[in-house]
Amino acid sequence: MTEKDMTHAEENGRGWLSTIREQVAALELDWERLTELQDMEAEDMSDEEKEELVDLTEAAGEFKDADEARERIEEGPLSVQVRSDWHSPGAEPEPPDEYEILLSTGGPALRIVGDLDEHGQPTRARLEMQDWFTPWVEMVLTSAEYDDLLTWASVFYFGEG
Repeated sequence: MTEKDMTHAEENGRGWLSTIREQVAALELDWERLTELQDMEAEDMSDEEKEELVDLTEAAGEFKDADEARERIEEGPLSVQVRSDWHSPGAEPEPPDEYEILLSTGGPALRIVGDLDEHGQPTRARLEMQDWFTPWVEMVLTSAEYDDLLTWASVFYFGEG
C-alpha cells in the first residue's frame, strides 16, 4: 500500500474507530447513575458529583440510553458474515469460528475480523483497511482501542438461525 493509500485508508479507519469508541462508551455507561445525578439539584452536589456528572454526560454523547447505542451499532455495518473450516462434502459443517463485519467498501474499505468461541461470541477483533487494488492491512491499535473494538463486535449475534 502506498503512503497516500495508507493515509486515505487510515483516515477512514480512524474515523470509524472514533465512532466505535463513542458508541461503546455509551453502551457501557452507568445510565442509572447519570439519571441519579441529573435529578439532583446543583447546590446539593459535591464537587466530585458535579465532575462525575460532566464525565457521564460527555460519555453519553448523543445517546439517551444503552439501547439506543446498541441499535446504532447494529445499524452501522454494511454486512456481518461468519465462516467455518473446510469440510468434506456431505459432512456436517463445523459451527462458525471466524467473523467479518464490513464497515465500508471501495477506496478505502474497512472491516473488523476476528475469532469466535464455541458459543459464537467474539474472542478477538482486528481492524483491517485497504484502498483500491491493495491488500488488507491491519491497523495498529492501542490495548484500549482493541478492547472497545471487541466490545463493539460483541453486540452482534454470530450464532445459528
